[in-house]
Amino acid sequence: MSNRRRLARERLEIYLVHLLLAYRPLILISGLLLLAYVLATLFIYPLAGYVVLVPALYMLVLGTSYTVAHYTARLAAWISTLGRYDD
Repeated sequence: MSNRRRLARERLEIYLVHLLLAYRPLILISGLLLLAYVLATLFIYPLAGYVVLVPALYMLVLGTSYTVAHYTARLAAWISTLGRYDD
């Protein structure tokens, strides 16, 4: 397919994958900082610690896995172009 005939969702997906890969070290460091915050919070407020644990683990996996970054970009592109039509 040529670049002009590509769907908006595919172009956005490629852009988001490149963006996630470019910021991979920042995502990984922020995931580690969030995990440290979880460990500090877990003993005082267990419910809040477990709630913040899910995004912290997801950011750690997102910072280390290409497959997760690709599927995250695919989901974000699909959600953002949900109501649009390609003419």
